[in-house]
Amino acid sequence: KDVLRELNVPVGKVHIEYFSAVIEAVKAAEEKTPEGEKIESKVTVILDGEAIQIDLSSEGQVILDAALDGGLDVPFACKGAVCCTCRAKVMEGKVRMEMNFALSEEEVAQGYVLTCQAHPVSERVVVDYDQP
Repeated sequence: KDVLRELNVPVGKVHIEYFSAVIEAVKAAEEKTPEGEKIESKVTVILDGEAIQIDLSSEGQVILDAALDGGLDVPFACKGAVCCTCRAKVMEGKVRMEMNFALSEEEVAQGYVLTCQAHPVSERVVVDYDQP
């Protein structure tokens, strides 16, 4: 990654694939205490045209786990920010990801998140798994 950056390869042309979570980053995320004010959020999760609404705290479960508990069969594999299977697009509101080893900076700028790492940080959030 560093060598490609030194050779001025455009960031969008560099893809890194991890086959396991980076242990130090996972441990740091688990030990991280949330900063700022606790927010109670109404989160709408859309999958296959079906929408469910979940009450979720910014300091509680990640969106993926809350959607699973709500009965949606949302896609996931690693739950470690590595595989990108749980990718969804934030259509409304804001979320905070604990870790990200799979999405490019461009994807994040477009509003995509890893729901296995995403906590709501606004009072209303809509995430859509159906977005390409």
